Amino acid sequence: MDITLNMTGLRAMVSYSIKKLLTNRRWMIILLLAALVGVVMGYTASLGGNAMEQGSNLLNLLVLSFMLPIMAMIFGASMIRNEIDDRSITQVITSPVDRRVSYLGYYLALIVVLAMSLVVITLVGWTGYYVVSGSTGEAVGLLFEYLAVLMLGTVVYSSLFLVMGVVLRQPIYLGLIYAFIWEGFIGTFPGAIGNFTIMHQLRVIASSQIHYGSIAGFSGDAGVSLFSLFVVTVLLLVLGAFAFREKQVP
Repeated sequence: MDITLNMTGLRAMVSYSIKKLLTNRRWMIILLLAALVGVVMGYTASLGGNAMEQGSNLLNLLVLSFMLPIMAMIFGASMIRNEIDDRSITQVITSPVDRRVSYLGYYLALIVVLAMSLVVITLVGWTGYYVVSGSTGEAVGLLFEYLAVLMLGTVVYSSLFLVMGVVLRQPIYLGLIYAFIWEGFIGTFPGAIGNFTIMHQLRVIASSQIHYGSIAGFSGDAGVSLFSLFVVTVLLLVLGAFAFREKQVP
């Protein structure tokens, strides 16, 4: 009975959360960001140069390094926190479904919406660049390679920023500091310190598949990076589920 109830509750939570995210005005921001990426990449393509190298560098810089962590922060850090602040979380925590199952529902919904958003932005940017420069079979392969890395990044970053929304009262501020300072700035430092960022591990994994642009020059063991990200994701999910179960909502 409990398993059936929790499975039904999980499906309901995923559906409810996806609809809530899709009807949020943040979709206007996504469309604007997609248009911006498309314009920037299209303009760069018109300047000439090696299409595969430049296209890869732009996808790395604009989408993987910037859009992925920032959008994960925008969606994830506020997803549960907004419901706590406006008291709509009450219907979730008072339901007979285990809170940990509800938290998993939030997480899965976040992954779906974030992945869809990044796919749209990546497709717009890739199209803007390679329509101008001339698309090739290799460019299509490059697109799918970046999409695969982005989907992996979505899984990891979602687990990080979602738990921030549970344990912090103002998660956006710490999220911005983490995304811009730790991932964006500290992560570029040479040496061991840069290895302790999610983005570095994603780039190591990407370098084993992508052979164009600066990202191809990252060295490291892709298997170790993949295992590290798996462990981090599981730990963050466990922490988030525990914190959500114990959360006292006034």
